[in-house]
Amino acid sequence: MEENMAEIAKNDQVILLSAQEDLKDGRFNQVINNAEHLLKKYPNELEINGLYASALYYLKKYHDAYETVQNFADELIVYPKYQENVLNIFLANQIYMAAREVLGQAPSEKYEEWQRLIIDQEDRFRKGNGNKLAVETRNFAHLGAHSVYEQVQEIKTAQKLPLKEYVSAAKILLNDPFGWQVSKTQVLLELMKVKVSENVQLFWMDGKAHTISVDELKPLAEYQSFVNVLRKIDEKFAAEDPIKLDLLEKMLFTQSNYIYPYFDKVITEPDFWADAIAAQTFGGTVSASDSQEKQMLSWIRLIHDQEIKIGLI
Repeated sequence: MEENMAEIAKNDQVILLSAQEDLKDGRFNQVINNAEHLLKKYPNELEINGLYASALYYLKKYHDAYETVQNFADELIVYPKYQENVLNIFLANQIYMAAREVLGQAPSEKYEEWQRLIIDQEDRFRKGNGNKLAVETRNFAHLGAHSVYEQVQEIKTAQKLPLKEYVSAAKILLNDPFGWQVSKTQVLLELMKVKVSENVQLFWMDGKAHTISVDELKPLAEYQSFVNVLRKIDEKFAAEDPIKLDLLEKMLFTQSNYIYPYFDKVITEPDFWADAIAAQTFGGTVSASDSQEKQMLSWIRLIHDQEIKIGLI
């Protein structure tokens, strides 16, 4: 917060500090006025967005609060100052999986209290929405039967499922031989974020079912072979051609959705992978000099074919 304050003009810092005091004193409309003024100048400032969302929540403008939080969810979920407010905003909008993500980052002294709050609200939702919940759980479990666009929308909708129903549906989805790998990756990442401690079966793009311990999954940035490819293309294109760099980064992140979590199995030589995707993107050629490089080229072709198959290329 102190670092960001340095980037805010001094007169605006005074307004921000005043708004923070207003929030403590319950002058929520005044917080809204000041925060909206500041957001025109600093739309991406985390502190201001957290403050604004909190005031909206206290004014019972739950949907507006969620809209604000949604754009900065990953950062606000781990921002101690507004963490509890963010949790309450998710619960007020019945977005239970996002609330579970906050719980996954909860301070130890708050964990049991927040967990009980979420469980109570999930139970209440079950009692009042049994039929709707059954339909949504079934739709999520059989995601592979839908178009790519519908899958993207359904994954968002599934954020409203309580944890128990999400996990039971996710296990079916992940082991579906006809499911889209990208959707499966999004679900695995969600299970990791909420710290589910279970084994799941993943029917992966190699045509085999693999047993995965969710506890052992990591965020993308912690898979070294992936990071090494990213570093390689950055070294080669950042100064030379930023447009090419942007295209290659997008391609690599697309590939990561197919590869996850088997980066070390697939990207055995990061430098070669970087050269190969550059050649594929910009019309060059690259030759494999050993069996590992041949295998990597076959993975790249497989991902390319998958993208064509579902109409994304």
